[in-house]
Amino acid sequence: MTSIPARLCFVLLTVAAVMLTACNDDDESTATPTAPSVTTPAPSETPASVTETPAPELVDPCTLRDSLEGQPLVDGPWFVLEEALGWQLCIGGAAAGSSEKYLFGTPDGGVTWTLLSMTTLGNPPPEPGVGELPNGNAAEALYFVDADTGWLGLSSPGGNLFGTTDGGVSWTAAGDLPPGLPVTAIEFSDAENGVATTPEGDWTTSDGGATWAPAP
Repeated sequence: MTSIPARLCFVLLTVAAVMLTACNDDDESTATPTAPSVTTPAPSETPASVTETPAPELVDPCTLRDSLEGQPLVDGPWFVLEEALGWQLCIGGAAAGSSEKYLFGTPDGGVTWTLLSMTTLGNPPPEPGVGELPNGNAAEALYFVDADTGWLGLSSPGGNLFGTTDGGVSWTAAGDLPPGLPVTAIEFSDAENGVATTPEGDWTTSDGGATWAPAP
């Protein structure tokens, strides 16, 4: 067997070492690459702009008319049945035991008003859909049991308790109370049972106002 010179053996060993290193480098090049890290941007701290709807402007119904003498009307009794449903009596000048009265109703909390009924003092021309209110003197009390049924208390020589069943357009006198007895307050605990307060005591009803009698 022919011996390999020592110098050639060194060269062969060196080449083998280089080839082995190259193989290892190829293996590393085929390894699965690491996914790059992704930084999620922080949400903006600036809130989105919000457009606020301005609140509707409320109207004083007593500014919608003047009295027969051209004077401003003043607030009379009022009643709110629900958050948006209400009534307002506006009063004009009083003379000879009578006073102008204008009853307005609102379905939207006072943004818009409709004239429901009015007195006939001065013989004003009829207005479509507007009923008549009693001409008797001071309006003392206003109460509504529901959107249709309401009561009006007056202080005058005549009948002083009036009821409506159409939301305040037409009014009918309750004939049980003595004429000239002022009705200063009205209240119902439910649709049937109510109390009308007078200076001489309470009058009560248990049939929705069909009849009234002195409280025991």
